Amino acid sequence: MRTFVLPLACIAGLSGCSLNDSRLAHQAQSGLVGFSERDLDSCLGVPNRRAEFGQTTILSYDGASSTSSGGIAVTLPIVGGISFSGGGYCHIIARLENGRVASIRYNGEKDATAAPDAYCAPLVRACFVRVPVRSLTTRVTDPQPTPPAEHPAASP
Repeated sequence: MRTFVLPLACIAGLSGCSLNDSRLAHQAQSGLVGFSERDLDSCLGVPNRRAEFGQTTILSYDGASSTSSGGIAVTLPIVGGISFSGGGYCHIIARLENGRVASIRYNGEKDATAAPDAYCAPLVRACFVRVPVRSLTTRVTDPQPTPPAEHPAASP
């Protein structure tokens, strides 16, 4: 009985990482809605393919990735071996209406074990990194030189 506990604990622990990736990928499908094309390109990179149909633009991003879970192969007596892959690929299809993301779809070998769309997470993760936001009224200028400290005049 103990021989099954360790492999099952490892599988459960590693699948937890894939589940987080799966959640991120699903959040991106709604979180990217409303992004401008420039915003999308700044976090996903330049699209591999682009097509325009009137006010609709389709952008396609390709990527091979692996989730943070890596991979694992377990050999059990009598039952045989079980392998959990550590890699796949994801194609992201973004539909823009009037220059704004209207929907995000994924296709490809994008599902990790028990974690749908997990292999898409590394591609969209950069879109959700928190970056300090500057006010639109703040101008970046060259730093002004600091005036030298005044020294009291030497007395005779």
